[in-house]
Amino acid sequence: MKIALLLTRSVIYPSMAFDIMDGFKSSLKKLGVEGKHEIVSSNIGVAGKNEEIYICCEQLLLNNTDIIIAYINPITAEFIHPLFENSGKLLIVLDSGYHFPNFQQKLSHAHFISLEGNLCSRAIVRKAAEEGLKDFAFTCSFYDAGYRPPYTYSTSVEDKGGSITYNHITPLKRSDFSLEPLAGYLEGNKDAALLTSFCGDMAEDFFRESSKFKSIISSKIYGSGFTAEEFWLSKIPHPGYDWSSSIPWSLKIVSEENKDFVATMENIRKNKANIFSLLGWEAALFIEVANEKSLDAVTINSPRGKVYMNPDTGFSTAPIYYATVAKNKETGNCQLEHITEAENLDEERSRLQYHILAVQNVTSNSWFNAYACLES
Repeated sequence: MKIALLLTRSVIYPSMAFDIMDGFKSSLKKLGVEGKHEIVSSNIGVAGKNEEIYICCEQLLLNNTDIIIAYINPITAEFIHPLFENSGKLLIVLDSGYHFPNFQQKLSHAHFISLEGNLCSRAIVRKAAEEGLKDFAFTCSFYDAGYRPPYTYSTSVEDKGGSITYNHITPLKRSDFSLEPLAGYLEGNKDAALLTSFCGDMAEDFFRESSKFKSIISSKIYGSGFTAEEFWLSKIPHPGYDWSSSIPWSLKIVSEENKDFVATMENIRKNKANIFSLLGWEAALFIEVANEKSLDAVTINSPRGKVYMNPDTGFSTAPIYYATVAKNKETGNCQLEHITEAENLDEERSRLQYHILAVQNVTSNSWFNAYACLES
């Protein structure tokens, strides 16, 4: 079987393409089938130009590629899907879960292995609501504002009977970065909790600057997904307060599958065990379990738990975890502690799907590219 990986370049996560490839190949090797497949790769830049991706996939399929694995968003997947439908080949999308699909019916020849970023956002709002909070301020970076978590935070809060009474977006230029307006609002609204959405170095900017304001430090803070991504967290000085997060995976999940994954990847290079190598690892597991059959209703035992490919949607479902972002006493930087699975998320999945459909015919702005792949 010939398998192609479309590798995208990320400014925020420079090693992302290599991590996906290494995770995929390492998983095949662990399964003992690395010689069973011919693996090729192609560079698709920052994953933002659908026409170029279409041409790339077309050429790969003409060269007898059986499966294409790509870190792209659902909108791009829908754009290139006719190629796979017409050729009878399979597209496996590695999905951050930060975009919404525009399609309502399942794509017949595409499956999505998702980090479920928007579900993480709903989960952390549920946790805040369970802790008795209803009044929120929201802050995010210019980059994060172009994806769907801000919408998901807002609709989740409304579903829980609460409200976001203040929105704050940091400027594009780092030199203009300021949290003073947010700090001022929280100073006058001490009962408000804070919802956050930042990634990479922008998360570092937020938590560094937030430590300068007593009103932010004294607020209850909640974040999800890439905001609590462990690679960047380990580089961010602890801001002087702990905060709550929801995440798709952690190095500290206790299972044989995760222990094996982390040990295998870290044996290649430090920090090689991450969410991107995880996606590559899972892609190999799905391909091998499917054994050239449909991925529908397939379940794999992943480092993050049991991951199930929903036959009705073509998207994977997996456990989501709560974690506390606390201080690593050895480094002084951030780390995840108290990893626990967020249980009974069926209602959150259902409401997320409702809000995805509700916004499909509403004109809105969004980034076209896959999350964390923007040019600086």
